[in-house]
Amino acid sequence: MKNLFFKDNSFEDFVKNFDQTSTLISLEEVRNSVSLILKEIKLRKDDALISFSKKFDNYDCNSIDDLTFSKDNFKDAYDSLDKEIIVNLEFLKERILNFHSKIPLESWSYEDEAFSSFGQIVRPIKRVGLYAPGGTAIYPSSILMTAVLASLAGVKEIILAFPPCNAELTKLMLATAHIGGVSEAISIGGAQSIGAMAFGTESIKKVDKIFGPGNQYVAEAKRQVYGLVGIDSLTGPSEVMIIADQSANPEFVAADLLAQAEHGVNSACFLVSIGPDVKNNVLDALKAQLENIDRSEIVLESFKKYSYLIEARDLSQAKEVCNLIHPEHLQIILDNASEIVLENFSAGAIFVGASNTAVLGDYCAGPSHVIPTSGASRFSSQVSIRDFFTTSSFTKISENFDSEELQKVISNSIDIANLEGLSAHAKALELRLKKSNSN
Repeated sequence: MKNLFFKDNSFEDFVKNFDQTSTLISLEEVRNSVSLILKEIKLRKDDALISFSKKFDNYDCNSIDDLTFSKDNFKDAYDSLDKEIIVNLEFLKERILNFHSKIPLESWSYEDEAFSSFGQIVRPIKRVGLYAPGGTAIYPSSILMTAVLASLAGVKEIILAFPPCNAELTKLMLATAHIGGVSEAISIGGAQSIGAMAFGTESIKKVDKIFGPGNQYVAEAKRQVYGLVGIDSLTGPSEVMIIADQSANPEFVAADLLAQAEHGVNSACFLVSIGPDVKNNVLDALKAQLENIDRSEIVLESFKKYSYLIEARDLSQAKEVCNLIHPEHLQIILDNASEIVLENFSAGAIFVGASNTAVLGDYCAGPSHVIPTSGASRFSSQVSIRDFFTTSSFTKISENFDSEELQKVISNSIDIANLEGLSAHAKALELRLKKSNSN
């Protein structure tokens, strides 16, 4: 059948012509707008936040108190929320805890012949800021994907930012904050919320690190404040790649592509088909299912502008496509999927099996759904409990500790210091060596 949805490519044409760098360029207009917003936050603080809320969010507030919430507000919202919703959100929390509590992360120490003790100290970050996006949809799941990890790590102060929304959605976000263990919240969206958390205002204490996905203005704001505070990553539009052969259920594949595309008009879908009829069967299923999708206009724009159908000869070619894109989500639906070496595939999160789907990763699978995009999985990872800790190495030399190995460590360090022309470094070590030899 005729492909009405994707950019249709052979393997050779796709590998030759695909240019991912175009998706990484921050538009000058966005950069400049964000820079002006951040400057205003630094200068005018709370007053700037009030002005921006009126300008960008059409939120008529007269005081910063209209934009801030406390634990008492969270508890009130939680108590008034529909009980079935609470059960669902609590279950999601338990799944997140189930996965991340198994990640090994602890301080350690060891002794050898050079030091009386050495090792690494692991400590939680003191204060973090979490961003939960809004706009075309609202994401309580994004709150839990970061807040639960921060709480599990032992972060003492957790501030949540989310765009202003109607009373019912605000109640949902605040109740979710209670479930996630958030300390305080601000109903402020966009770049201005990132600036408030990074710089601090009269009413908002600055944070040490910022987490959470957002639109291009949020991502650009995170880029501009990085260094003053830490950030999780510079996430862009959401992505999925599905590698499928004739064993795949075309209805499942079509449904997963539609689910990804409904995130936004700039979401990207990559269907890598192996074998005859896979492509046409999925396209037939897409056509049938699209009629029942509420956000069909968003889906169609995502498909037509940012999505690709690539026909691969075999798994080797499919792997090459994957490792060219480094997608945010990778689904592998193949007859021999259990035999695949997953370490050979570069992706933010991998979902194997016909019944598996990236949609489970968005919700109750357990791992965080805050995942690198735009090829960043080749050098970074999805958010995990590790991101809420800092580490410090340590070495100890007790007063009475001395050994031949310690003298070697000092002597070799002196030689390297002299090699680099840093005589003060060498002299500081020579004093230690002299004292060691005199004992």
